[in-house]
Amino acid sequence: MKVLRVISRSTFLFMLCIIENYLNTFISLDFGVYVFLISLLYIGTELFNQNLVIPIFLSGILYDSFFSTYYLGLYTSIFLVVVVVSNFAVSRYSPSNFLYIVTVSLCLLIYKLPIILEFDLNYWLTGYLTSVFVNSLIFLFLKRALRNNV
Repeated sequence: MKVLRVISRSTFLFMLCIIENYLNTFISLDFGVYVFLISLLYIGTELFNQNLVIPIFLSGILYDSFFSTYYLGLYTSIFLVVVVVSNFAVSRYSPSNFLYIVTVSLCLLIYKLPIILEFDLNYWLTGYLTSVFVNSLIFLFLKRALRNNV
């Protein structure tokens, strides 16, 4: 049963990676809508426990295998760092909308670090602020829609 749970979570996270890649490939906007990053942020701020490390690790390995030209394990470590940074920020400071926006902006820098290092900073910086704004709005909307009102 535990193996099925790990496989299903890994498959779900990898499908989110595929959706994000195709969404940002076929939509020609100056900013990116990072569905997988938003899901990692949600996992880090709301759901993170030790049972989610292996599915995040496996989805990173699959992403490195199929979509990346970098070393195997680079995106795995990036995905885990994004989750740990978002979990640390929310557990260390009191949650607020400003903290979530700062967390999204910091995690977006970590998430896109290989692209920043490979290309010129000006190439990527043009859409960064717009990406932070759009992804923060989506993240805040998701948190508001999924909160428990008891």
